[in-house]
Amino acid sequence: MTTSSTPSPTSTTTTTSTSTTTSTTTSTLPPFPSYSIAPVRTADGSAVKISKVDTTDKVVFLTIDDGIVKDPRVMEFLVDRRWPATLFLVSGELKKDPLYFAQILTVGGNISSHTLSHPKMNGMDYDEQRRQICGMKGLIEQTFGSAGHLFRPPYGSWDDNTLKAAGSCGINVVVTWNSELWEGNVDLAHRPALQPGDVFLTHFRNDLYDNLLALEARMAAEGFTVGNLEDYLPD
Repeated sequence: MTTSSTPSPTSTTTTTSTSTTTSTTTSTLPPFPSYSIAPVRTADGSAVKISKVDTTDKVVFLTIDDGIVKDPRVMEFLVDRRWPATLFLVSGELKKDPLYFAQILTVGGNISSHTLSHPKMNGMDYDEQRRQICGMKGLIEQTFGSAGHLFRPPYGSWDDNTLKAAGSCGINVVVTWNSELWEGNVDLAHRPALQPGDVFLTHFRNDLYDNLLALEARMAAEGFTVGNLEDYLPD
């Protein structure tokens, strides 16, 4: 893994609110993580697709999608536990309250593209897929000074054009999932226990805080921690 410095993030003094909750954060966006990873694309320049990370470390990976419900308890929890979650955001929700999401950067988390407007990607033409993926990555870069190297396709819907378009945007890995958190449940898809490298999907919805509590209890019982997904990507 190589390291590189990133531009200073955009500063703002705006405090924003949403229709669901109001969040007040610091007036300056924290810097994006300064490390970068070498490309892990295929021979034709496409991104690779994973749903689980190949590791023997007792870590799982927390990914949180969309950004609709901005519960202040969620970010307090993530920052307090120093969980480096990966956020896959869409444009409208990021624009509503960038300071809310920026808090994950203070504990080494990442913010990556989830498209501009959350369409199903499978069957969409290459140019539109590229606009959706690159456009959101560019917005993240504009907002925070840099962006994560990952892409989460909405609904887990993807095809070969998705991998090619993502690679052309500087995305290294298209990330789906093998586990989920919903309504306070830890859903391992019929597996009896956590496994090293599990990738959890959950969303910024009203149940997210309960989902985090449930995952914390499960990890404590089985001796796992939350890892930084970008640190564990294949090379």
